[in-house]
Amino acid sequence: MRLFVVVGLLLGSVGLSPLNGQDFVKSARVRAIVDKAIEFLESDLTGAPQMSPAAYGSILVGYTVYKYHDIYQVPGGKNHPKVVAGRKRALEAVADVSQPNYTQEKKYYTAAIAAIFFLDTDPDAHRNEIATLIDVIQKGQKKNGSWGYPGSSPKEGDNSVTQFVALALWMAKNRGFDVDTNTLALATNWFLRTQAPDGAWGYHGNDPGVFRRVSQEVKGETGGDNSWGHQSDAACGASSLYILAGTLQFINQKPKTEPKKQANVSSAVKLKTDDEKFAANPLTDQVDRAYLMESLALADRWFGRHFKFSGKSGRKQAYQNVFKSRSIAIGLNDEEPARWLYYSLYIYERYETFRALANEQSLMVEPPWYSRGVAFLEAEQRSSGNGSFRGPAQTQVAGPAMDTCFGLLFLMRSTLKSVSNLARDTQFISLGELPEDAANARIVDGKIVTTELGGDIGNLLDQLEGLDPEKFENMKKFPKVLELSADEEERKAQIARVKSMISEGAPAARRVAIRAYAREQGLDAVPILLYALTDPDVVATQEARNALRFISRRLNGFGLPDNPSPEEKAEAIAKWRNWYLQVRPEAELEEDGVTGVNQ
Repeated sequence: MRLFVVVGLLLGSVGLSPLNGQDFVKSARVRAIVDKAIEFLESDLTGAPQMSPAAYGSILVGYTVYKYHDIYQVPGGKNHPKVVAGRKRALEAVADVSQPNYTQEKKYYTAAIAAIFFLDTDPDAHRNEIATLIDVIQKGQKKNGSWGYPGSSPKEGDNSVTQFVALALWMAKNRGFDVDTNTLALATNWFLRTQAPDGAWGYHGNDPGVFRRVSQEVKGETGGDNSWGHQSDAACGASSLYILAGTLQFINQKPKTEPKKQANVSSAVKLKTDDEKFAANPLTDQVDRAYLMESLALADRWFGRHFKFSGKSGRKQAYQNVFKSRSIAIGLNDEEPARWLYYSLYIYERYETFRALANEQSLMVEPPWYSRGVAFLEAEQRSSGNGSFRGPAQTQVAGPAMDTCFGLLFLMRSTLKSVSNLARDTQFISLGELPEDAANARIVDGKIVTTELGGDIGNLLDQLEGLDPEKFENMKKFPKVLELSADEEERKAQIARVKSMISEGAPAARRVAIRAYAREQGLDAVPILLYALTDPDVVATQEARNALRFISRRLNGFGLPDNPSPEEKAEAIAKWRNWYLQVRPEAELEEDGVTGVNQ
């Protein structure tokens, strides 16, 4: 009989209900605009700017078409020809950017966009590719915290590249990939140092090297126009700062949902108060929180004054506000076209989404800025005549294909959908079967596939509880999945019985119980699974390891072998514990977790 001490690892079962669809995105008016634009993207785009085989346009088109299928629940998204073409180009990009001598200027643009494509379309089928891209991205970070073009000055950072990277790193971290906290902190400080006194950002950061806001009107090293005062460049900085601040746990980044009551509430894992929840435990001390919050407020103020849905830039007004004495002499006029208009809308939607999360605002209500954007894009599409969106003349290097992608990603609330998907996936509503061969399993639409599901609870629990290990080690007669009762009260009792088997049952019963408990409880089962990793029965340990891999979406886990040593178990428990506290920062586990095992 094994003796054990479990401190602080009992299950806490206060969960969050999943987000529902945002109905305003699915209104007949919005859907009509979106459908016409999708028809344009589905047409032959050969020869259009950014659609050459070497460019990343096919990745963005495929990504946009996939998001359309995902948001509107249209079947066949992963196999759509445009998505297949985007996947093919993204796979080529992995091979390209991972070469040590690859120095094309779009290296980190392409790496980030390819990672975003895989992370949103099928992260479990492309974990190796994603890991490779994230490694390339992190190794390419400059010492000042930014990213830019290979071969550019070590001090020059490109905020457009860096904002794509920030999004990719956020998605990767939330999908269970290893993202270095120091990488995130360095990027955060880059945006803090390159924000202008009025709250905007330029195209390339003019970095003073200290935390003092200086003019971003000209590039720091090279001089010349830095596109400061344009909403596209300001949106790059503001959206990235909100993403990074939330990822580092300085501000809230969880959707506002109603608590879902479940059984077996324990005080061992408990929710913190609202005052403690978001700012008490940032992941780093390298970022000055007061300076960060001041920068976010400045950015909000800038957008409140300057952002507009128009083909005209708000840059003149930005200059007038900061350099009032020079407002006549700067040579700007009211007809100056906006810089990368549709690109700015795409990033602005991201900024507003993460700002709403930070302020704990509901994501279910149509915001006024979105309504104005719908009206603007509706009029722009009508004037194009073919369903596309077309930017001002000086942005035609991107072309209508790219402009249409960016306009659609705004209309469909692309970031909001990604946030909703992550909220859903980390609830693991349909965990599915836990197959023996974890390496060959895949998660499809939130369900684990490759094994046959089945089984019924009947008197199986009675048999498991009375199991004689000497007479009954062949568990093949038991279904791989225990289907618990649909009746709430019966289900609660059955869950409690299954949980007790993990510590008290015969070895074969513990194996089934671990699998059933993980399937039923999902992320809430992690504390008990950490304890189950200490099981002296090697097969039960494997069941707990495989369950943690599936719940975390880390199919390689933390390297725990099939027959681990006590030291390997302890190392894995520490790593899984650290992962759990990152996913559930509101959870409180004792520092030592499982403190001892006698076999």
